[in-house]
Amino acid sequence: MKMSNKLKIILFVIALVALYLIIYLVPKISGALISTYTVEYGELRTEDETEGFIVRNETVYVAASGGTEDRYIKEGALVRRGNKVMSISGNSDRKISSKYEDILSRLGKNAISTSDYVAVDGGIIAYCADGYESILTPDTMEKYTLEDFEKLDQDNVVDLKRDNVAKGEPIFKTVDRTQWYLVCFIDKKNRDRYAVGNEVTVDFGNGDTVYFDIEKLDNMDGKTRVILTSDYYFDKFTSLRRADISLVTSDSMGLIVEDGSITTKKGQKGVYVKTSTGKYSFVPIQIIDDNGTNCVVKDTYFYDSDGNMFSTLENYDEVLKNPDNK
Repeated sequence: MKMSNKLKIILFVIALVALYLIIYLVPKISGALISTYTVEYGELRTEDETEGFIVRNETVYVAASGGTEDRYIKEGALVRRGNKVMSISGNSDRKISSKYEDILSRLGKNAISTSDYVAVDGGIIAYCADGYESILTPDTMEKYTLEDFEKLDQDNVVDLKRDNVAKGEPIFKTVDRTQWYLVCFIDKKNRDRYAVGNEVTVDFGNGDTVYFDIEKLDNMDGKTRVILTSDYYFDKFTSLRRADISLVTSDSMGLIVEDGSITTKKGQKGVYVKTSTGKYSFVPIQIIDDNGTNCVVKDTYFYDSDGNMFSTLENYDEVLKNPDNK
């Protein structure tokens, strides 16, 4: 016997109501839809990803005559003033290669023409140049805008190592390693992470990190300009002009808690933790660090400023995401 259309409609409506109760009403009653997460021990970094522009005291040397070069000093080696870096023997009437023309144009009269290939100033030896060595210096860097810095191109850095040299071509440079600089621009809303005199860890990627001190902060072109200085040796600092970096202002270990799950009860910050009975109990916390999204908190127990001890979160506690849902 065929089912009537009316009965089909009634059964369909009953099925929809039952489905609604199963999906929406029952979980709400049982608390199954209350969102929680498990806190775990981990690392929290507060950082700004940006670009860094490297500024150094450096001097480029050009060959007073052409010929075959013989380098005595390895790249990255520290030399004293008066050390002979290389020699050029024989003769060459070859014209200056086109790949050095832009470098020489930017250097102008600031390159040192050398016939004895002796370092006039001590420093790190580098066999590369981009021509900005005499333009972008610690004395001039503050006058340049973000737009000026964005015109810099790492591809402009040219390797100077080769066998044959033409008269007037760049051959090496010396770089002062006792103090070098990094200029970068960050979002203004993150300026309060920085303070003049504080130390910042700069991550250049591939495991290369360098410690810098904050020398100056100011607002420019809708950003906060941060000028950093360092005396740490970094094997790429002579060749880098522009690099993707992370400015790490804090790096802490502890239990990771979402900022949105933190509430305040009687003046004490804390979170709600699920108990063995399925209910939620307020647990006080002590924040070590906060990056605006997550924070690191002490585990097991902590002392407040008055010396009072509080039991707090432990690894793998289940925390309520939204305290309003308790």
